[in-house]
Amino acid sequence: MAYFALWRHRVARLAAGAAALATTFVMTGGAAVVKGGGVDWNAVGRAIGRPLETEAGDVHTAEWLRTDLHVVNAGVTENPGMELNAEASFHQTAPGRTLMIGEVTLTGEEVPKVADALQHGGVQITALHKHLQDETPRLWWMHYWALGDPVQIARTLHTALTETGIPLTQKEEGKEPPVDLDAAAIDRIIGAKSENENGVLQYHVPVVQKITDTRAHITLPYLMEASTLLMFQPLGGGRAAVNGDFTMTAGQVNPVIKALRAHGMTIIELHNHLLYEQPRLFYLHFWKTGDATALARDLRAGLDQVHAPRH
Repeated sequence: MAYFALWRHRVARLAAGAAALATTFVMTGGAAVVKGGGVDWNAVGRAIGRPLETEAGDVHTAEWLRTDLHVVNAGVTENPGMELNAEASFHQTAPGRTLMIGEVTLTGEEVPKVADALQHGGVQITALHKHLQDETPRLWWMHYWALGDPVQIARTLHTALTETGIPLTQKEEGKEPPVDLDAAAIDRIIGAKSENENGVLQYHVPVVQKITDTRAHITLPYLMEASTLLMFQPLGGGRAAVNGDFTMTAGQVNPVIKALRAHGMTIIELHNHLLYEQPRLFYLHFWKTGDATALARDLRAGLDQVHAPRH
C-alpha cells in the first residue's frame, strides 16, 4: 500500500509539472510564443515600447498621440484624438505569426525617414496621402502592413517612429478628458456606441461585407480598416468638427459622395489604404463644422447609402 501511495504522489507531481510547463513560453523566430501556439502579447508590447490593448475581434493595439504638434485645420485647432497619431493593430494568423496593419501622421520631413525605416525592417507601405484639406503644418498619413513575427514587426515599427517627433514614452491617462457633446443623442442618430478618444467622440461602424486579406488568408476584423470611422471634436456650445473616413466598396462610392455633398459636407480625398483586400475598399475623407446633432444626421445619410442594397 505504501508503494502505491508513493506512486500516486509521483504521478501527481508529474501532472503538476506538466501543467506548469503548459504556461511557459518558447521562442520561435524571435517571437515569444505561448506553448500552445498563442502570441505573448506582453513581449510584443515590450518590443513596440508600450503595452498593447486587447480589443474586439482579438485585435491587439498600440497608439501614440501626436501631442508634439499644434495642428490647425480650417480654423480649428485639432485635438490629437482626431486621428493625429501613430497606431498599430495586430491579429494572430498562425502560431507565432500575426498580421499588423497601421498608420502614422507625419510631417513632410518625417515621411522619407519613416518610409526607409519601415521598408528596411520588412514592413510594407500601402498608402501615403492626406486626410485634411487646409492644415498647418502640412501633414501626411502613411499606412503600413506586415505579416510574420510580431516581435520583429513591433521592433521595426518602434525604430521607424523614433524618426518622428512623436513622444513615444507618453503615459496612458487613467481617464479620458470629458466630451462636451450630447453623446447619447449622437449615438442614437449614428446607430452605434461612441468611444471617447482624448475628448473626441469616435465611431467604428463595421462594413457589411466580409473583407479578406488575400496574403494573410483571414477575414479582417472590423478594427483593421474594415469599418467606417466617424469623429466628432467638440467646439463648444453644442458645436463640433467632424472628420474621418467612409469605408466603401466600388459601387457605394458615388452614392455616398452624393449624399454627403447634399448635406454640405466637404469631400477631401478618395483613396485606398490597403493592397491585398478583397473586395477592394475605398476610403472617403470628409470635413464639416456645425451643430453636432445636425452633423450626425448628415453623416447618417452617408451611412444609409453604405448599407443600402446594390443591384
